[in-house]
Amino acid sequence: YAAAMTGQRDRNERLLEAGLALSSELTLPVILQRIVELAADLTGARYGALGVLSPDGTISEFITAGVTEAERAAIGHIPVGRGILGVLIDDAAPLRLREIAEDPRSVGFPPNHPPMRSFLGAPVSARGRVFGNLYLTEKQDAEAFTDEDERALVMLAGQAGVAIENARLFEEARDRARRLEAVREIATAILDGTNPDEVLGLVARHARELVGADLATLAVPAGPGELVVGAADGVHADELAGSMFPIEGSVSGKVIRTGKTVVLADAAADERVRQPALRAGGIGPALFAPLA
Repeated sequence: YAAAMTGQRDRNERLLEAGLALSSELTLPVILQRIVELAADLTGARYGALGVLSPDGTISEFITAGVTEAERAAIGHIPVGRGILGVLIDDAAPLRLREIAEDPRSVGFPPNHPPMRSFLGAPVSARGRVFGNLYLTEKQDAEAFTDEDERALVMLAGQAGVAIENARLFEEARDRARRLEAVREIATAILDGTNPDEVLGLVARHARELVGADLATLAVPAGPGELVVGAADGVHADELAGSMFPIEGSVSGKVIRTGKTVVLADAAADERVRQPALRAGGIGPALFAPLA
């Protein structure tokens, strides 16, 4: 009994330390990795993972602990959320299994996947919705995870949700500050009578930086039925600046005519090849927005 009480006190202290560690970090990718590592350490799991869910309920990001980079590369694509992983997606409640393979919902593992038997999982919620799920496998000092492991993981998941929400609030505040600074710099340049070409360059640079793009171009009217790349910033900027192209048959032309934003999942596959940025090659997802 005394040993059990001591073990519980130790675990409570580690949970407190985990909460403090998570609250001291505001960078979301670092927090997510730390959550997985803390969960594995707290429960004695050999392997841990956090599956971040996209709006459609599939796994969009898979952060792991205990798996080497070489092992991840050998496994290949991240899980899509089938089998036992999908059980937590469909039913956001803790799940504990002694043997994964014996559960009828299991679909097995892909080639080159490390062997895993015992399992423990719990959802992580932030802002009133499930952000993702924590998955732990291979209890190292026993055949299966315990009730105490499950309670500890649920508590850690609650702490993780708060840390994730705080990190998101911090990122939103930082992004707002960056947008305000961009607007201030551009407005100041206009009021100071800065050369219009330099102002367009500022707009392109800030647009690229704010969305984390490789390239930003700003197309402006150059004559009847024609547009010109008045400013470019990033990859291919030098070769694209000053390029002339027709309004008809280009994505920019459509945006100018309709005044509506166009989003392309793969711009390289778009049939409107008259767009200079698309001719440059190496362009994937793209956003075209009207500048009124």
